[in-house]
Amino acid sequence: MTYKSYWIYDDDDFFEKYNQKRSIGDAPNEVIEQPIIDELLGDISAKKILDLGCGDGSYGVVLLKRGAKYYHGIEGSQKMARLAKKNLKGYPSEIQSGDIEEVAYPPARYDIVIARLVLHYVYDLASILKKIKGCLKKEGRCIFSVEHPLITSCYQSYDAQTKRTNWMVDHYFDTGERTHKWLGKKVVKYHKTIEDYWQIINNLNLEIVALRESKPKRSFFKNEDEYNRRNRIPLYLIVSLKKNQP
Repeated sequence: MTYKSYWIYDDDDFFEKYNQKRSIGDAPNEVIEQPIIDELLGDISAKKILDLGCGDGSYGVVLLKRGAKYYHGIEGSQKMARLAKKNLKGYPSEIQSGDIEEVAYPPARYDIVIARLVLHYVYDLASILKKIKGCLKKEGRCIFSVEHPLITSCYQSYDAQTKRTNWMVDHYFDTGERTHKWLGKKVVKYHKTIEDYWQIINNLNLEIVALRESKPKRSFFKNEDEYNRRNRIPLYLIVSLKKNQP
């Protein structure tokens, strides 16, 4: 049986711990990753957006308030999908419950596809990027973020029970499954090198418009020590792609 990361979000204990952690408001995906995604998206007025692994749909609300015409979120976790439907009630949106690797993608429908911190859970990245390309309109864009390969390369030697103060990069070129514990649960991600990401994207004839390594900005941090800690190593790899060919 293939491991699916979204299963853990349907565990009551994990779901509660996750929401408690996010409610603090200073998670790195909020103070580092999302500002970069926002910047890369730019003007989204009247755009149709597909969000893969949309979670609770809160970012969909943000996008629609920024002028997006329509928001379609796909989420594997039943708990998260229900919460997303609740959060987006009354907005021009659709929340689809399903596995992003298995659902059908309508051809040439979306202006933008976003995938925030979900594709590192996908074993066959080439297949899903091919689906993304097919559902984009001509010159449509895809913006995705994944844990930086320097992070996924060091999971074998780290159990995430305390705040990390060192990063042991090891077996960097041994790509594939990496397992660690997060909030007390087993999590499986698929480590790829930056070269791997480039090769997959290039083989699909997608244009890389921007590549960011999540350099923090001081203005987003309340705590100086946390800002300095986050400057030690890149947490995320964030890529903006453009579809140029049918």
